[in-house]
Amino acid sequence: MDTFIDWTANTTGPLSQDTYPNGTVCGYFINATSEAPILMSGYRINVDDDEPTGNETLLVRTLPLTGFLTKDQLFGTGSINFKHLRNPILDALIVSAAGGPESVYQHEPPIIHECVLSWCVQTIRSHYDSGKYTEEIISTFENTTAGPFPWESFEIPEEEGGGFDIFYMQNVTLEPSGSSVNRSDIIVQNASYGVSNVTAPQVMSIFDDFFPSYFTAANASAAPLLRYKNYPDGARIRGLPFNPWQTPNNITRHMERLATAMTNVMRSSSSRELARGDAFSRESYVKVRWEWLTLPLGLLFISLIFLGATVAKSAMERDRVGVWKTSAYATLLYGLPDEMQQKITRSSSTGTPRSKAKELKVKLQGTQGWRVSGNLFSPFVTKPRPNQPPPGWI
Repeated sequence: MDTFIDWTANTTGPLSQDTYPNGTVCGYFINATSEAPILMSGYRINVDDDEPTGNETLLVRTLPLTGFLTKDQLFGTGSINFKHLRNPILDALIVSAAGGPESVYQHEPPIIHECVLSWCVQTIRSHYDSGKYTEEIISTFENTTAGPFPWESFEIPEEEGGGFDIFYMQNVTLEPSGSSVNRSDIIVQNASYGVSNVTAPQVMSIFDDFFPSYFTAANASAAPLLRYKNYPDGARIRGLPFNPWQTPNNITRHMERLATAMTNVMRSSSSRELARGDAFSRESYVKVRWEWLTLPLGLLFISLIFLGATVAKSAMERDRVGVWKTSAYATLLYGLPDEMQQKITRSSSTGTPRSKAKELKVKLQGTQGWRVSGNLFSPFVTKPRPNQPPPGWI
């Protein structure tokens, strides 16, 4: 088909239908019978080339089902499978070639998803178990009531600069009823939830950076490039080492993680507004790990065995061992050597005999008799000097 090529990476800006290049493309179109068919997956044809492998290829295209600038509903409905959802944040088509450029050149049909993000109210039960926090979603409520299209656009005259003024005319309101909760013991505390018509379009405008976007490859061997932020003044180009929006990657799972991340951000708001609900007291549970008591109990048991063996051994050898510890019998029976007694009681010693006796340490050895140690005096007898007469010599 001969048409304008709005997806090529060679066009960065300014972007408008008047500035897009025209050319011949081959692939799969949406709304193909209209005056403005949209190529969703395919490649560009150069009339001078016999083989298409050297031509630029459209691998992934994201197409929002509302106009990028005017926010009007595409195809008259704005949605294919989710017409029942009121005030969606995003409703877009994601078309990708599962087999890369080769599958496009071989005219294999692409895989298309319609993905939607919408406001909802969830009933959540949370609990701690073994120090781990988990949550369980009990029920989910979405607004499916019919209503008018929330966007309104007004064209600005050329003499005033041109373009469009767009307004979001509705506040988002969700009023879950008791019937939406599956369990009878769950009570919905707030009757109404929602965001204003100022906050809602600010959240939606975040996705204008990526919807629409184009993931293209210059040829069969070239690294694909992502063209995003397709605003009238120009687009951005960057390489992607991994594209989660391209099959066989799990696009559904990626969208679920995106919704969970946005939910967590909203729930983690720094707002000081109080949330009404039931308050619960903290209750502590103690779990004994008996295996950790193996070492201290084992040491205690072995010590008892050692003590019992010592008592039994001492009882059998009572005649050899005897009880000497803290006993005065040894001193009373054998006494100290005479010269030790004299050194303790001599007048030149400082302190009383009782105080000196406290500093004395005595040990009885089987073959050497008493041995005395301590700071009181030297335990050794002074040796006589050589060539001196013996005691009593005149």
